[in-house]
Amino acid sequence: MTLSSNLGTRVGLLLLIGFVLIQAVVLSALAFPGKGDEQRPYNLPPPGELAAMVGAIDSTPAAERPALLMAFNGSLYTMRLLSQPSPTHDDPAASDLAQLRGAYVAALPGRAVRIGGRPGPLGRMIRQRPGPMHFLSPVEISISPVGGGTLQVDSRPSLLVRSYLRQRAGQGLVGALLVLAALLFAIRQTTRPIIRLSEGARRFGTDLSAPDLVPAGSRELRMLAEAFNEMKGRIVELVEDRTRMLAAIAHDMRTYLTRLRLRVEFIDDAEQRQRAEADLAELGAMLDDTLLFAEQKKRRMQPQRIDLARELAAIAALRAEIGQPVAIAQIDPAKRYAVQVDLLSLRRILSNLIDNGLRYGTSVALSVWSEGDDVRIRVTDDGPGVPLDLLKRLGEPYVRGEPSRNRASGGVGLGLAIVCALAAENGGSVAMRNRQPQGFEVTVSFPACEGMR
Repeated sequence: MTLSSNLGTRVGLLLLIGFVLIQAVVLSALAFPGKGDEQRPYNLPPPGELAAMVGAIDSTPAAERPALLMAFNGSLYTMRLLSQPSPTHDDPAASDLAQLRGAYVAALPGRAVRIGGRPGPLGRMIRQRPGPMHFLSPVEISISPVGGGTLQVDSRPSLLVRSYLRQRAGQGLVGALLVLAALLFAIRQTTRPIIRLSEGARRFGTDLSAPDLVPAGSRELRMLAEAFNEMKGRIVELVEDRTRMLAAIAHDMRTYLTRLRLRVEFIDDAEQRQRAEADLAELGAMLDDTLLFAEQKKRRMQPQRIDLARELAAIAALRAEIGQPVAIAQIDPAKRYAVQVDLLSLRRILSNLIDNGLRYGTSVALSVWSEGDDVRIRVTDDGPGVPLDLLKRLGEPYVRGEPSRNRASGGVGLGLAIVCALAAENGGSVAMRNRQPQGFEVTVSFPACEGMR
């Protein structure tokens, strides 16, 4: 599962993207070009106001001028009285600066006025529009003589305003992060019942005795959990009814089979008696397979850590002892192939596959190897394979690769169905294909244990 496939992550990313877009829109609105405040260009004082300030500084005693400048600085601009003028960076291309200088020269006759700055691309875009964007593109005015020195006016806000803006920006950031955290917590609380529902459905798929879901979350999610519990109960009841019905039929049929076996002994013709006994044995085996398939979901799985290399080697040795041509084809003895599965289910899977291979072929080969996060078992035979039109349906109940109903050449069609069902209950999967030039191959995959990945 990737992050993009998680519902909570998707909603969280959408909220985060929305938050970023809102901030981008706000910044764009601040920097969007417009006519600006013609009375307060570049956050600077208007020419008339600046002329009054210059006059006040000239008429104030030198000892009181610092206090006066501090009073002037509590605004959108910063004023300093320097003994020597600081260099300005004129921008010849900024025609609006030249026009602005003309307005200040007219308001301050007899004084030298210089204006310049570093507007750059951003400054040209926002032009005279007042606002915090002038932090990045300040404009400066130098006026002399003023109070025996040079008065420098910077379009950047004063220290008091800057401190206030930083404080508000920090508060806004903390508030936004708190809102995002609250939203993410709400999303997590909303999606948690959905996760529990999916986990409960997965558990129920492998264990019919899994406990009911506890309804939680919103009203709709609680209704969904209650509906799932009702559906689960009906499915369990149907499975139990099916198992009870098949068990009852099998019990009654075994009674009749026992009677028929006794009566077969009275058949004088030896050939006919042998055929009748074979038919009764086939009927009994069909009943056993059918009951096993019906009851396999009823048995509770007991997963345990199993080394597949050791298990396959033991099965091959046991088969060889009874004269069956079953051999190990591919196992790396230096590796351990550990899986967490039910041992009885694993042995039933391998037994069915080996018996199926020996039924149609003359020998069976076993292999095990690791691939990605899985451990895979391959069972191959040298038989004729399966018709292509039936290959996709193998694993369905009562579908057989051999079209006859003769037990000597094929079973009732439940062997591979049992294999697929048991593999799925243990978290595995089954793949089947024909081999070239002949033969059949079944690959069973199980998730490897954590230490093996």
